[in-house]
Amino acid sequence: MAKSIHSAARLLAWCGWAAAVETAAPSRLPILAVAAATAFLFPAIRPHAWRLLRRTRWLLIVLFAAYALTLPGVPLWPAAGWVSPSHEGLQAGALRVARLGLMLLGLAVLLATTPYPRLVYGLYVLARPLAWLGFDRRAFAVRLGLTLEYAERDAQAPKRAHWLDALAAPPDEAGPARFVLAAERWQTRDAAVILAAVLLLGFVWA
Repeated sequence: MAKSIHSAARLLAWCGWAAAVETAAPSRLPILAVAAATAFLFPAIRPHAWRLLRRTRWLLIVLFAAYALTLPGVPLWPAAGWVSPSHEGLQAGALRVARLGLMLLGLAVLLATTPYPRLVYGLYVLARPLAWLGFDRRAFAVRLGLTLEYAERDAQAPKRAHWLDALAAPPDEAGPARFVLAAERWQTRDAAVILAAVLLLGFVWA
């Protein structure tokens, strides 16, 4: 069922999830967190979720520290003076980190269930209105697809034992020559996914 959902619908669903997480009241975030935590129950999604959280851990730490130390409010340790974080800063920093973490979990679900060619096709479909402004979405899709294909091929290549070996090796010019996208048909279930995203927004805004 999940594999048959249109790529554009998946991207729009993630956008709806991100908007819901960003605009939800703090009292609604625990409900969204429980929903996002179910991603760890699926072996296919769990590695992507841990990888995204691990790669962004320093960003999350810096954001939390910036909020805690820069926002004015009641100091946590009055004796420390300006060095002390504020209660308001700690709350705002924890809220920001929680929102960003939930967005990353939603992104992990998207990446784990959607191969990159389908992501490119989804962006190609969603970029259709930009064609009226002169945006060449075909060239954009080809360049993005070839870049992702080359990056994946490079990631799967055997690593050199030493960086000097990589410099001495001849350049690999046998890169992909073309990028082909398989067309997808919009179906009723895709509209249901968009409706679910709209209902989620309505829930967090209520």
